[in-house]
Amino acid sequence: MASKYGKSRTSNAANWFLHRITGTFLVFLLITHFWVQHYDHTTRSVVEEVVQKGQGETVEYAEQAKEAVRAKFGPQAEVTSYDVLMLRLADPVYAVLWKGFNILFMIAALHHGFYGLNNVMTDYIRNPLTRKIATSLSWTAALVLFVIGLYSVIVAGWGYEPVTTAAAGG
Repeated sequence: MASKYGKSRTSNAANWFLHRITGTFLVFLLITHFWVQHYDHTTRSVVEEVVQKGQGETVEYAEQAKEAVRAKFGPQAEVTSYDVLMLRLADPVYAVLWKGFNILFMIAALHHGFYGLNNVMTDYIRNPLTRKIATSLSWTAALVLFVIGLYSVIVAGWGYEPVTTAAAGG
């Protein structure tokens, strides 16, 4: 069936369904991300316990970083420091789990955001050629952001040494 703008449009049901699923999924991913990455200081101790049982050894952290990972709740709660976050991402067990989580989060966010943007462009851009160019540019931007984000997530924490440890050792 042809639309009033020319060629018939192919079914977009799969993308429409994914848009709804990723929107719902993003709520839970966002809450989990904020809790673990920014507020939950106990995650490192759980990871450390797994590493100790698996290898019999663990990485030694600076005293300031050790203090920062102790759980603080209520009025004493603090935002996770950069050192603690980078130390988490340098930990092999933690990194596999949470880097995978962050990649999944990024894929869901990019699909959801750029599919929504393309829906808006489809509604407002009437010229088929201009619409095709705008859609191509937006998905190209999504791909570029995905590559940059993937690189950032993968290399985060590699070879990181906290400033406090480097200053004390040198």
